[in-house]
Amino acid sequence: MKRIVLIIAFIAVIGLLQAEVDGSKGFQMLRIINDPVTAAQGGNGVINSISGYSYLDNAAAPLLQNGKVVSFCQNLWLFDTKLGNIGYRNSMGKTSFGFAMRYLDYGEIPRTTDVGDPIGNYQPMDLAITFNFGLRLAASHYLGVNLTGLYEKIDNSSSNGISGDIGYIYLTPIRDLRVLAGMKNFGSTTKMDQENIELPFTMELGFSKDFTVNDNRLTTEFKLVKDIDNDELKGSLGVEANVYKILFIRTGYKIGYDLENISAGFGVKMYGISIDYSFNPIGEDLEDVHLLGLSYHF
Repeated sequence: MKRIVLIIAFIAVIGLLQAEVDGSKGFQMLRIINDPVTAAQGGNGVINSISGYSYLDNAAAPLLQNGKVVSFCQNLWLFDTKLGNIGYRNSMGKTSFGFAMRYLDYGEIPRTTDVGDPIGNYQPMDLAITFNFGLRLAASHYLGVNLTGLYEKIDNSSSNGISGDIGYIYLTPIRDLRVLAGMKNFGSTTKMDQENIELPFTMELGFSKDFTVNDNRLTTEFKLVKDIDNDELKGSLGVEANVYKILFIRTGYKIGYDLENISAGFGVKMYGISIDYSFNPIGEDLEDVHLLGLSYHF
């Protein structure tokens, strides 16, 4: 118990330190959900995600799965921008290891003079490479950490950085009830055009519960989210129904978000191959977001 108290205190101290960081916002790619399993559930469902990059949602999540998996995901984002992910994780019960690479292509953006005359195009991009390590501290306590190298380029300016995540999962004495906590995107970056770049630091607290309905599993999750650059507390609900062990039906709802609310998706797993899809409508006449993922388990 003493070890758990120290971990929680350490997380709280880092959270207070990050709250004092000043500068411009950058590396917003870190906010984008990369897993169609969790995207379909409003950012929830990492407990049951068997993808190769589940640790991007909670760094301790791979410890609840076993075996090796490699995953690919194509995120068709807003205004023809594209986000591609590849991830690998190896879960061995007491420990887990993972690696992921994310690349965000913003497409070509017109470059103009001060008076608005076109003078060509430029192509911004973000790149993130993440390493994950998880450790089972005790029978019911799981801790994971991510270390991410960052690169962002806008026109002729660029910035590098290092970001960290901490994830914690507690299996409560109540059957199939779990508590999830995490801090994401704390670290430092180099300046871009003499401007400090502030990472999108986030703190999360969630609760997940499984139910059995006619021999099929139903998982529900509720999560609270606090962003460093927003005083408002946000929330989300997620549900996944596992039917006959091969079909997964998912939906979610976000609370307090300006442009997002409901989401949905499904997954199929057979012969060691998983295919997952998520549909995320965006408000104010913006284009909808689609995520398509493919995983191979071995």
